[in-house]
Amino acid sequence: MKTKKKRKVGYFVAFFVCIALIIGGALVFYQVKYPVRYQEYILKYTEVYSLDKTLVCSLINEESSFDTNAVSTKGAIGLMQITSTTGAFIADKLDEEYLEENLYDPETNIRYGCFYLDYLRTKFVDEQVYLSAYNAGESTVRLWLANSNLSDDGVTLSTIPYKITREYTASILQGKSHYVGRI
Repeated sequence: MKTKKKRKVGYFVAFFVCIALIIGGALVFYQVKYPVRYQEYILKYTEVYSLDKTLVCSLINEESSFDTNAVSTKGAIGLMQITSTTGAFIADKLDEEYLEENLYDPETNIRYGCFYLDYLRTKFVDEQVYLSAYNAGESTVRLWLANSNLSDDGVTLSTIPYKITREYTASILQGKSHYVGRI
């Protein structure tokens, strides 16, 4: 009789250990897939530029997985993957000296990235459109909006012709939900 009871207790304990391992593993996976770093800079510059902090976190995650040393094959640098050309443009708009090595600095990169995202938001009202411009470029998106096969109203895109940009914007917009309540 005691052996059956011990066996039941053993199964019960094993069941809860398995559940705890599954939940713990899921939490670790979630923290790895959707990390949050540099919160102080994200909060500071999303407030300065009135941006959605979950959007900026999701964009950083998509661009660099929060790696300050990330460099793309096209030469985009840092957390928000800013090219040298865009960095120089931003520095000029902010009336400051441009130094490419500053793009590796988390605060500078987030400040520049938030400035640029806000700049694009003033050019393109729709979130999906200004995210597309962040990825594919402002002039490319203007051409898409002018194409009646891609935009019905010249403001929103019914189709994003570049697969990489289409997947990029979808991933960022979906990823926003994973940052709600975490930053």
